[in-house]
Amino acid sequence: MALDTKERNDIILGAVAMTGPVGDNQAEWDARLKTNARSLALMLNDNSDVARSIAMLADCKNFTGTILGVQKEASSTRGFIAFKTAESKFAPDGIETARTERTDSNDEAKAFASRLRNELTGHRVLVWIEMQETKNGQKVRILQHVQDLGPDPDFDPEEGKRITLEKMKR
Repeated sequence: MALDTKERNDIILGAVAMTGPVGDNQAEWDARLKTNARSLALMLNDNSDVARSIAMLADCKNFTGTILGVQKEASSTRGFIAFKTAESKFAPDGIETARTERTDSNDEAKAFASRLRNELTGHRVLVWIEMQETKNGQKVRILQHVQDLGPDPDFDPEEGKRITLEKMKR
């Protein structure tokens, strides 16, 4: 990966910002700076996790809705999420569903599902949904990101739980 002068300088400046003040030990700071510069340079690679995450979000479907509930699917360990949205051709009852990534082997997905359930249930959110294909060829909607838009004053926790469990059984 050949870098031009601007890209190289941007990486250096980013690494300096990440590393913080020099402090008492210049050699330690230099070592941290080089480690941070390498980390930033690797993130620029098209195959890095960061670059792939950005590319994936560009292909996601977006909509707003209220998180009604989050339940754990026993079969897949994914979080199952129900959203109250506007009625549409694909959601005539105004309820959309999605799943998280698997939570049994992915700490980031587990933390995300926990945040959805414990902090964002009852909140209006802007969502990013990715279509993924399972091993058996079935298409599933995977929730990749949410932006919190604040509590929904019309949210009823009991109704949200009931609807989520109902949709999960289908």
